[in-house]
Amino acid sequence: MNNTKDIMKEYDALRDKHRKELELRKSAVYIKIPRLLEIEEALVKLSIDITKAILSNRGNQQELLDILHKKQMDLKMERVEVLSENRYPRDYLDMRFQCKNCKDTGYIDSRKCACLAQREIEQLYKQSNMTSNFKKENFDMFRFDLYSNKAEEGEVSAQENMKNIYRSCINYVKNFDTHTMNLFFIGKPGLGKTFLCNSIAKELLDAGRSVIYQSSPDLIDTIRKYTFNFDKVDENAPYLESLYNCDLLIIDDLGTELSTQFSNLAIYNILNRRLLNNKKMIISTNLNTDELMNMFDERIYSRILGNFSMYKFYGSDIRLKMRTM
Repeated sequence: MNNTKDIMKEYDALRDKHRKELELRKSAVYIKIPRLLEIEEALVKLSIDITKAILSNRGNQQELLDILHKKQMDLKMERVEVLSENRYPRDYLDMRFQCKNCKDTGYIDSRKCACLAQREIEQLYKQSNMTSNFKKENFDMFRFDLYSNKAEEGEVSAQENMKNIYRSCINYVKNFDTHTMNLFFIGKPGLGKTFLCNSIAKELLDAGRSVIYQSSPDLIDTIRKYTFNFDKVDENAPYLESLYNCDLLIIDDLGTELSTQFSNLAIYNILNRRLLNNKKMIISTNLNTDELMNMFDERIYSRILGNFSMYKFYGSDIRLKMRTM
């Protein structure tokens, strides 16, 4: 993925746009007020004279520079006065920038500007396929009161179980840089699996991590489209690579895709390559372990059961509860 490279191209285009706008303003105002053009030409000549004076070794160099700098300041002050007299803003002939801190370069000296950091996060959000879910599905919005606090037979209550899973998800994000854990969320629909996937993704995206979220059917369709679109191999390659190399890949609803030789091979290749490269994954499914083993061959389910921390979701469908509230 070339997030920063693409964003820097946007900065280049933005500065070019500002330059063209400035030239248009200059062309119009110089026709209307010729004195401003004379001042501009005089300032250009003064800049050249100042450079020559700096490079010279004349004994009166500092005296000459002081004179030139004073002329330069006087001309700039006159330009401001002429603009004001003609009801133009004082900075009308200055370059305008979207970000005044870095002047639309993305950097202040060698330090990344806040605007660049924000653009990178926004780009990551777009790539994640999840931009519309985070206002309502994040850790702060999680509701434990939707789960029963009555203990299940041989198990803790659904509410206590969700509190344990929630804490594990918080720690997963908090210690993201120091572990190689993969999470496997298993349980019936409507128990909060997708909600917690979204919550984890939001926290990591806000921290500048690359996250890609796709339902299993969409993932297979995307891989099929990019694999067999031979006219755009070079354009498709970066996205396919991002599936293997993003910081976190979330595959939702594993098992809802049409099971074919291609889909099984695609899932195996993603699992195998990311596991070999210690790239983290979260998978959610509505299947139980027996259904998982019946649907997929051993090389897939053995990699999931052997390399993922499993979290079992149980209780009543909270989405149905929320509709009746």
